[in-house]
Amino acid sequence: MRSLDLPLDQTAVSRFLPWIMAALLYLAVVALAVAALADGALQLFDQREKMVTVSLPTAGISEDGDRDVANVLKVLKESREVVSATVVGDDELQSLIEPWLGERRDDEDIPLPRLIDVTVDPIGQPDLRALERRLREIVPDATIGIQEAAEDRVERQASFFRVVGVALGGMLLISALVIVMVITSLSLAMHDDTVTLLRYMGAQDGYLARQFERYALQSGLKGAIIGFFAAMATVLGALYSFQSLELTSTIRLGLRPVDWVFLACVPVVAALLCTLMARLTALWNLGRMA
Repeated sequence: MRSLDLPLDQTAVSRFLPWIMAALLYLAVVALAVAALADGALQLFDQREKMVTVSLPTAGISEDGDRDVANVLKVLKESREVVSATVVGDDELQSLIEPWLGERRDDEDIPLPRLIDVTVDPIGQPDLRALERRLREIVPDATIGIQEAAEDRVERQASFFRVVGVALGGMLLISALVIVMVITSLSLAMHDDTVTLLRYMGAQDGYLARQFERYALQSGLKGAIIGFFAAMATVLGALYSFQSLELTSTIRLGLRPVDWVFLACVPVVAALLCTLMARLTALWNLGRMA
């Protein structure tokens, strides 16, 4: 890139532009990487096998209760959305009701429902209401415990980090644009005499604005590349350090290929936006000086 007519690289405020860009892009890429990690974790959470409970109230007191349970199990295991179905044993059922009814004595004859723990595959988008209607053809009062499970602590944290990461990354990129605008305005004011001389020599505002545009592109790319590689080193180091950290037995932190592509685009987009901001700011200030 040939030298500029305006000595922008000799201006005190302009010399800091690459390093300011490097710092802001470093923080922005790290924040967006955290958001990408959280988003990937949430997608894995959504793909986890989920547990529901089939309750057969009358099967516990009916003479044909065992046969009803067997027929229900057969229907469940033949359903494509069901991964597994297991009858809750008497001892486990007793431990479930004990906090409410107390310990059951041998001489008490309290009819208890038969329960079946069912694991469903969320990827198949199971229609649990339709499955419940099929079960009621066997046991009229059969129900499936369909409840909106509350997000556990880790899942809530992942949602929080995704929102904060995106918001913080966006704010840092906007801050970079504002800083470019301020530095361009200050540089233009500091080189007012040179700009006036170039205008007397026939330089047009578009030509003068390109001086700031080229300097912003050069400085922005330099700072963006430094910040990006520093951020990638930080992210890779963190992933390596926490590679054994599991959110659940099947969920592990990691960046997807699309996340790497997205993060690689951030410094390029940031540099181009800063270049555009520098040009627009220069044109606006030159118009005021005319």
